[in-house]
Amino acid sequence: MEKGGLDLYLQEMRFVKNRMNAIHSIGTHKQTTLFPVTNIEFIGLQIRKIIEHIAMGNLIANKELYEEYSSKFSSNWNAKYIFRDLERLNPKFYPEPVKTDESNGKKEWTVIEKEYLSKEDAIKIYDKCSVLMHAANPYGSTIDLSYYEKMMPIWYEKIINLLSQHLIHMVDGDHIYCIVMNNKENPTGYEFVRCDSSDA
Repeated sequence: MEKGGLDLYLQEMRFVKNRMNAIHSIGTHKQTTLFPVTNIEFIGLQIRKIIEHIAMGNLIANKELYEEYSSKFSSNWNAKYIFRDLERLNPKFYPEPVKTDESNGKKEWTVIEKEYLSKEDAIKIYDKCSVLMHAANPYGSTIDLSYYEKMMPIWYEKIINLLSQHLIHMVDGDHIYCIVMNNKENPTGYEFVRCDSSDA
């Protein structure tokens, strides 16, 4: 990650955190837009933007690589296309959700058991939420709002599970960033460099 890249990545995670707090506030009925339909639309917009922030964060992490191959680097905003392009350049670009395990007397990352927002989920949900951004055509199919009421809490939990503590893998395979989404504080990040056992 280039100089200053980690700060920019953490900024995207702060945006995510603030949007997650907004979803929680509406979802738990602490706040309301005063109309059930616009509550759903509001949450859908936040989820859609959260997925874009995830995409932008990974764009930042792979900026030098992406910039070399894409003339659309500075203007690309669509999460689906950013994911597609980054996967071609760095197959491990997507955040890897982990937890810290100290059961063996040393700290190590292990894969979480909970369901999280996979890359495939993100693309699918991005499209689903995009439907809410437009008024339904009265001569077309209606939007099933009950589907969104049912699925949005599930999507919310999947996003939390993905990002609470996650790894960002650089294309060289040797540099990894661990990002921690602290509950009451701003997200933090740490760089780790892989070393051979012979170097230890």
